[in-house]
Amino acid sequence: MKNNAHQIEPLQKRLARFQNGSPIESIETLLNSIANFFNNEIIITPERFQTSLLFLGIHAVALTVSEIFWDLKGESGYKKFLETFVDGATEDTKFSVVAEKIHNWRNILAHQWLGSSGYNIQYNYEMNLGFEIKDNLLAINPKIYCDCYIKAFSAGSKIWEYEKLLTSSELDNAKQRIIDKFVRK
Repeated sequence: MKNNAHQIEPLQKRLARFQNGSPIESIETLLNSIANFFNNEIIITPERFQTSLLFLGIHAVALTVSEIFWDLKGESGYKKFLETFVDGATEDTKFSVVAEKIHNWRNILAHQWLGSSGYNIQYNYEMNLGFEIKDNLLAINPKIYCDCYIKAFSAGSKIWEYEKLLTSSELDNAKQRIIDKFVRK
């Protein structure tokens, strides 16, 4: 399997399209690229119990989108992404409630591997809840978490209705942030 997300279109042609096009051009290129190339890898992680990759991948998308849309970084950007796009209808699928714990866990996975906050989280693929907290221990079902995340990219979801969430000025700013990231080496 090849991931050709960056080779489908010549760099200069894509950059010109971003610079000369409307914000929709660059935003939808970003979202479509995530949906078509990145999510195809994330979606298979639960069935293969590749849980660390699941958390790293979802977090990467959340931080990318929140920085582009709202210029939010770190935990605040991650929480905003979850609140806006991922949180489900039930209390146990409102992952933004435990955003701090998941964000800290992702930091352990990405930057430290061993850390005391690893004692505060456990995976439970068997439980029927998205997550629960008992005695300061977050038990999370990675499959449900992943399903809620993937649903955020389904047809008709809020992520594709970003024009309703962002003002025209925010859309222009998002376009510029995409261009700035795209040309950064």
